[in-house]
Amino acid sequence: MADVKRTPLDERAITILKRNGCKAEDWNKIYISGQFDPELVAHTEFRGTVLIGTLIAMDDRGATPEVGIKNATLENVQLGDGCSIHNVHVRLKNLKIGSRVKIWNVGDIRCDRKTSFGNGHVIDVLNEAGGRQLPITCITSSQIAYLSVFYRHDNTLIRKLDQLASDYSAKVTDDYGTIGDDVVIQNTKLIVNVNIGPGAHIINVTSLKEGTIDSSLEASTLIEDDVIAENFIVQKGARITAGALLSSTLVGEAAKIGKQFSAENSLFFANSEGYHSEICSVFGGPYTVTHHRSTLLIANFCSFYNAGSGTNQSNHMYKLGPVHQGIMERGCKTGSFSYLLWPSRIGAFSVVLGKHFTNFDSTFLPFSYINEEEGKSFMFPGYNIFTVGTYRDEIKWRKRDRRKNVDKLDLIIYDIFSPYIALRLMKGIEIATELQEKSDKKQEFVIYNGLRIKRLLLNSCIKHFNLGLDRYFGSILIRRIQGANSSTLKESLKSTQQVNETGEEWLDVSGLICRRDRLNDLITKLHQDQVDSLESLNKELKKIYDTYAEDEWNWYCMLYKKQTGKNIWEEDKNILLQIIEKWKDASLKINNLILKDAKWEFDTKTHIGFGIDGQAGEDFIAVRGEYDTNSVIQQINQESAEIENTYESIRSKIE
Repeated sequence: MADVKRTPLDERAITILKRNGCKAEDWNKIYISGQFDPELVAHTEFRGTVLIGTLIAMDDRGATPEVGIKNATLENVQLGDGCSIHNVHVRLKNLKIGSRVKIWNVGDIRCDRKTSFGNGHVIDVLNEAGGRQLPITCITSSQIAYLSVFYRHDNTLIRKLDQLASDYSAKVTDDYGTIGDDVVIQNTKLIVNVNIGPGAHIINVTSLKEGTIDSSLEASTLIEDDVIAENFIVQKGARITAGALLSSTLVGEAAKIGKQFSAENSLFFANSEGYHSEICSVFGGPYTVTHHRSTLLIANFCSFYNAGSGTNQSNHMYKLGPVHQGIMERGCKTGSFSYLLWPSRIGAFSVVLGKHFTNFDSTFLPFSYINEEEGKSFMFPGYNIFTVGTYRDEIKWRKRDRRKNVDKLDLIIYDIFSPYIALRLMKGIEIATELQEKSDKKQEFVIYNGLRIKRLLLNSCIKHFNLGLDRYFGSILIRRIQGANSSTLKESLKSTQQVNETGEEWLDVSGLICRRDRLNDLITKLHQDQVDSLESLNKELKKIYDTYAEDEWNWYCMLYKKQTGKNIWEEDKNILLQIIEKWKDASLKINNLILKDAKWEFDTKTHIGFGIDGQAGEDFIAVRGEYDTNSVIQQINQESAEIENTYESIRSKIE
């Protein structure tokens, strides 16, 4: 037990304790470390060595908290100051309990062996048959998990990452469990070999075994109502409620789990939400959301993903077993009762509808609708750029970051348009152009990576992708100009770093958009033992995160020169004005198309189901409001007005 100041009980205290129905194996092993009122302890059995912190009826603020120990068994326990321990029906054993902890009406809370409390437990994520094993810890970020799961070809890296996880696990291994300050545990049956962080609330829980519940006073974690969990990690600010079942699973910061949600060998990172559904071997990056019954996600990598009701995925064909996996790039959605046969890969911000029994790859045609008709998979490329749902997603993701802790683990770039997406749009234009040129004009459909595309849609895909690029590239230039003084404009447009060949490539590392060479440099540091802990690794990843804005600018400068042969800062002002004008036109056009898409939600057809006894229109307006007063519509209109104002402001600055 911890080396703190301890004083043996005096005879008076022992006499009062005995009178109050208390007993001890050895009264000489019961110590106090502050003011102690024995009248606050009754019907309690002490076994082994017990240390009790300050226990008095009045605290320093004059309040009378419900402190005391009643109807309990304490075996090898250290209690902090001002604790309230009432009705422990079995025992508290081998525990270091912080101050102001409330433990009421519980069964058995114990640490029964030397353990790492779920840290270092290996899960078979993404591939049920193994091969992508990940040792989870309470400081495993989505980026660390990404490296461990997807870089299996780099044996040196994997050995190093496994060693860092092992070192961390060894550091937290103990034969005493910890319950932090201000924890509340109430009406809970069984907690075995679980560390609990400060401020956590554990209410009406059935069973928790072999895990860590990380928590802090500013980001309290809640476990509530019939939860069963084993071999788990729960990070700060998460809420796990209502009969959730977790086995070999990590739940990320501020994630919400409940309503009989079941997870096995899975990761569910920051701000994700899981209700009703079942997941197995899923790598759910930040903002993975599944809310519906009959939804089964298997062997899926995703982030910013929303699963429609009844979504189903399968990862084997009854031959070599469940060895296949699927990749859904950021921002994908699946419609109700969609089905996907792995292996497949879906490009970013795409929507999948229907049941797909063929394998396909749409990586370089993002923002697409993928539908199924008569057993065949069809694609409508680029159409999701202009939907109000895509526009709303970026807004809601920023607003719905529920993490309150300062030391956030997962590094998240929310931007829908980024170098990572721009490169895919550029590649998509090449693909669509090539398909267009090689196809016969009499063809109705062309085939691309297992998907059928109407040949006439290829031209609109090219136009849509070019619009997206015009908007994005102009926005990069505008942000740079806005941060510059007019007198030093050309100087501020200079690139600050030469971008090499690998710097042209960008990756989405489960929420973190970064240059490939940045990640390669970090991997080299790991190879050379320059990163000595998981904490240091998270700091190195944060450095990459902090370079995003500057890296984006330098990449744009490199790309501009590659395309034009000139440096952007050497261009005539008329060229800069042309870029800004293309940005304005593309932005307004995209916004107008989004408004047109949104207008369908107010069409008279959507009034069906309203006005049960007539007056459907009036009832619809009373419930849904009108198009012009909708907050999203108003925001888009306001943005369009700001686009005009920004254009005039930047033009004035350039001139």
